[in-house]
Amino acid sequence: MDKNNIDIKKLFKIIETNKKNILKITFLFFIISIFYSSIKTEYYKSTISLYAAGELDDSSLFGNYGNLANTFGISSVPSSNYYIPDIINSRNLKKEIVLKKWNNYKFSKPTNLIDYFEIKDQSFLSESLRKIKKIFIRKKFENIEVSYLNEGIKQLSELIHVDEQNSGLIKVSVLMEEPELAADIANFISLYVIGFIKNQQNNFAVKTKDFISSRLDISKDELHDSEEKLTDFRKINPLVLDTPDLQLQRARLIRAVEVNQQVQVTLREQFEISKIESTKERLFINILDEAEANPEKDKPNRLLIVIIFTICGFLMTSLFMIIKDNIKKIKEEYSL
Repeated sequence: MDKNNIDIKKLFKIIETNKKNILKITFLFFIISIFYSSIKTEYYKSTISLYAAGELDDSSLFGNYGNLANTFGISSVPSSNYYIPDIINSRNLKKEIVLKKWNNYKFSKPTNLIDYFEIKDQSFLSESLRKIKKIFIRKKFENIEVSYLNEGIKQLSELIHVDEQNSGLIKVSVLMEEPELAADIANFISLYVIGFIKNQQNNFAVKTKDFISSRLDISKDELHDSEEKLTDFRKINPLVLDTPDLQLQRARLIRAVEVNQQVQVTLREQFEISKIESTKERLFINILDEAEANPEKDKPNRLLIVIIFTICGFLMTSLFMIIKDNIKKIKEEYSL
C-alpha cells in the first residue's frame, strides 16, 4: 500500500486501542460543555418588521416645488426611501437607547443600559489594568463617562441584528436578558426610525417654504419696480408721440412686467404648495410587526453547545492519539 494513502483500518485500530483515554477526555469535554452552557447569559429575542412606503413620485406636489428649489440652487427634495439599516446602525440611535432609562426586573428602578450591563462595576483586576495603562500610556484627553458610553454602545451593537430581505422588508431583532426589555427596545427603534425620517422631511419642507417665501417677497418688489418704470414711461411718452426707439423701449418695459408677473404667479403657486407640504402627515415607513415580549429563550442553545463540545472533544482526542502513535512509530524506526 502507498505510504501516502491513509489506512482507515489502522486509524480505527488506534482509536480502538486508546478508546478508554478518548472516552475519558470526551466525557471531560461533555462536563465542561454542561458547565459552560449553564453559566452563559440567557437572552430573549424580540423582532420588528419595517417596510419602506416607497419614493415620492416626481409628479407629486412635493416634487413640483422641489424642482423649483433646484432651479434656485438648493438641494432637491430628499427621497422618502431612506436606507433603514443605516439609521438603525447609527451611533445616535444607539446612544439614545443606552442612555434612556428602561423598566426592568434586574433593578428596582428604571436604569440606563450602562448600569444594566454593569459596565461601571469593573473587577479589581480590570480596574488595576486600566490604571497601569493610564500611567504608561498617557492620554491627553480622557473622559471616563464617554468610555462607559462607548462600551455600552459596543455591547448593544452585538445584541441588535438587522436583516434586509430582497423584498425590501427589514427585520430588526433585539436580544436582551429580559423579554419585556427586548420588546421595549425593539419598539423604540421602530418609533425612532419613523420619527427621524418624518423630522427630516418636515425640516426640508419648512426650509423650502421659507426659501420660496423669501423669493416671493423679492419677486413682489421686482414686479412693483417694473410696473412703476412702465407707468412713468407711459406718462412721459404717450402713444401718439411714439418713435421706433420709443416703441422698442416700451416693448422691453412691457416684457419685463409680463415676465415678473409670471414669476410672481409661479412662486405664489409653489408657496401655497409648500405650506400644504410642511403641515400634512406623510407615511414613509410601515410597521408590519410590532415587537412582543417572547417568553421563549433564544440563546444559548445548550443542547447544541453540549453536542459541539462533545464532538470536538472526541475528534481532538482521537487526532491527538493518532499523531502520538505515528510519532512513536517514527521514533522506533529511527532507533533501529
